[in-house]
Amino acid sequence: MMKKNLLAWMLIAAIVFTNSLVYADGSTVNLAGDVKFTDISKHWAEESINRIVDKDDFAGKDGKFLPNQAITRSEFVLMLHKALEIKIAYFKATDINEFFEDVKNEDIYASALYDLVITNIIDYKGQFRPNSTMTRDEMVHYIMNAYKHKMGENYKMIKLDYKPFADDQEINPSYSGDVARAEYMGLLKRPFNNKFYPKNLSTRAQAATVIDRLLNQLIKENLQIVVTPAAELTDDLLKMKLTITNLSKEQIVINHSSGQRFDFSLLDSERNILYTWSADKLFIMALTETVIESGESIEFVEEMNKEALDNMTAKPAYLKAYIVGKSSGFIVNPDGYEIKIK
Repeated sequence: MMKKNLLAWMLIAAIVFTNSLVYADGSTVNLAGDVKFTDISKHWAEESINRIVDKDDFAGKDGKFLPNQAITRSEFVLMLHKALEIKIAYFKATDINEFFEDVKNEDIYASALYDLVITNIIDYKGQFRPNSTMTRDEMVHYIMNAYKHKMGENYKMIKLDYKPFADDQEINPSYSGDVARAEYMGLLKRPFNNKFYPKNLSTRAQAATVIDRLLNQLIKENLQIVVTPAAELTDDLLKMKLTITNLSKEQIVINHSSGQRFDFSLLDSERNILYTWSADKLFIMALTETVIESGESIEFVEEMNKEALDNMTAKPAYLKAYIVGKSSGFIVNPDGYEIKIK
């Protein structure tokens, strides 16, 4: 029933939003202006709070933000909606009671909540419980729904080399994938005791910090780093190429755990691996890095001659190029970047 409602509204609504956010001088945008609360000086989340939180929504009469207070569901909706800058033009008045029976249209957060439901960021209906709090794993679930929405067609499923938290079994199974990817993207920081505390209540400071990191991640992914595999096959050889282009305004660094910076694999028409470039190579066991300046590209190229190609058990149909390393500037796809060989 909910899907039908969503589809109906999508037909009568014009959704206007941008996937990229404008950051002055490469810094994060301060959505709330020069907001200063009276109780966040030297707090670990001070910078994120000042960037993300609207004073009109959160400051009490004494100007306090109360960063360590558990955030309510309605407060979270206001914070997330404003940060994402979602703007939807409807052709008739909306009614939040289509989705939630315990919210009134005149509630300050009702229109924001309606937008988040339409975009499937809040993905349930019935009782919203606006004054209730939310657990850490539930908050991460909505944050990752927001990431999927903003990425749109650019969202990619990836395989993660995930190390479970010590309390991983306490995470709601429906949210475990969200928690894993959020940590991989750097939205969560793994503490020294290796615990996530999924059932602890999310605080205002934690919500502001994770949303701030989400916006930074969206900026890094949507603009900016183009990874292009290429395969040039002639009668004499196959040239394999991997090009990384930095279109952002900042230098990016790829960190490698050894001297190996890239890899290539050749696959047959059924995508069985025929050849891996690194299989017979030795690399220095030392931390290395690849630096790509703003506006520049780096290209890795390897060639296979006709004899090597003829010795394969099948004709190569696909090339997969890999970045062997990680970067804080963009998400490296561990599954590689594939192209069909023509």
